[in-house]
Amino acid sequence: MTALLFSNATLPGSDDITRQEFANGSVMLTRPNNSSPAVAIRGYLPPGSAAENPEKYGLANFMTSMLMAGTSRHAFRELHDEIESMGASLSIGAGGLATSFAGQCLREDLSHFLKIIREVFSEPSFPAKQFQRIKTQLLTVLAIQAQDTAAMADQAFDRAIYRDHPYAIPDLGFAPILQLITREDLQEFHQRLMGPKGMVVAICGGVQPEEALEAYAQTLGAYENPNQQPQPDLPPVEPLRGIVRKHVLLEEKSQTDLVLGTFAPKTIGPDYLAAQLGNEILGQFGMMGRIGEAVREKAGLAYYAQSELGSGLGPTTWQVFAGVNPKNLKKAIALILEELKRFSTELVSEEELADVRSALVGRLPLSLETNAGTASACADHWRGVATLCHEVLHALVHPDFNAIDSRVSFPQVIREGFTEVLGAQLFNDRVLPNTRSLNSCAPSTSVNPSRMTCGQLTRPSMALKS
Repeated sequence: MTALLFSNATLPGSDDITRQEFANGSVMLTRPNNSSPAVAIRGYLPPGSAAENPEKYGLANFMTSMLMAGTSRHAFRELHDEIESMGASLSIGAGGLATSFAGQCLREDLSHFLKIIREVFSEPSFPAKQFQRIKTQLLTVLAIQAQDTAAMADQAFDRAIYRDHPYAIPDLGFAPILQLITREDLQEFHQRLMGPKGMVVAICGGVQPEEALEAYAQTLGAYENPNQQPQPDLPPVEPLRGIVRKHVLLEEKSQTDLVLGTFAPKTIGPDYLAAQLGNEILGQFGMMGRIGEAVREKAGLAYYAQSELGSGLGPTTWQVFAGVNPKNLKKAIALILEELKRFSTELVSEEELADVRSALVGRLPLSLETNAGTASACADHWRGVATLCHEVLHALVHPDFNAIDSRVSFPQVIREGFTEVLGAQLFNDRVLPNTRSLNSCAPSTSVNPSRMTCGQLTRPSMALKS
């Protein structure tokens, strides 16, 4: 099975991905799939929400939501009819560091579809009627989130761990600020920051590299914004100075949502694959992991319990999420911390490690069976937020392969580094909070394991969130 994985030509790698830089500052990647008539497009371009100033939080998401509301050439309905007439699809969203987009079309429509995408990015009209409609929709989403214990716990966690950093601000912003944003604000933000410099686009599917390059060169490769300014650099994230607990009180709620976590290893770094395996063991493998099995299956204390390892260019986090009845909160936290302590002090068995490694090795090729999956993998890698698929598979299957950094022996990271990466650096008996109603905890720094952030959401009587 292992041999087949590495001889399979469907797995993208540096040897079959064509990369072309353009004079406008964009990068285009392409990988053919002759068995498919469809073409998937995935890409990133500035700006992201980290470029906002405090008076306009939510501007990036609002602006990207308006891009397909109409252009100088096509009104709202005309634009969507144009896309639908090709059987194509296009979605756009804002993240912390970039605007992301995803599309799909037939091979014969690629050039026209890329022309439409360029028009959407370069010529949005921000029509007044659609502006009011989308603002109302965004305010409705914010109102719904404000009554969602899980969403509020997650936001509280971000505020606790990131504090004054832009990542502490939710992408949608805040309702009072969103109310004040004008069409002119959207136009100014777009003209100042959105452009081809820093854009990465991956095109995968039933098109040859020469065809894709030609179509791109005439459309997105010719996209210009002479007014585009670079996004401001992200400030460093300051280490926390102790355990941080935040409580969010929501009236008339019967569930408490808990978030517990800390900063994660860098996505492109020697410890990330080990951390990924560790996260699978703790919170994801078999849809449960150790935490889910202990807290949900055996003790019956949670509706859900899992962990998640973040990824991206900026400082990311590792978090445990759980939804519990408020009366079971103390017991659930104690069990979670018990599993974290056990993980940090006891080596993972060979059998458990082999099972998790096998699961990851099996899922990766499956995620690349579609053109969309391949395009996403290519764009993420060349943007610097992922490792090439071949490298990941080799690292997972061949433990003597130095996957990311030649300094790090992969088996050493796997067999000994768990304690260091997800153990001693993040968890030990010194991070145990008082047995009160907590909802999120996160070690404040990878250097000092005694520093954590904690929080929760619950009935009027209690609420925490970090």
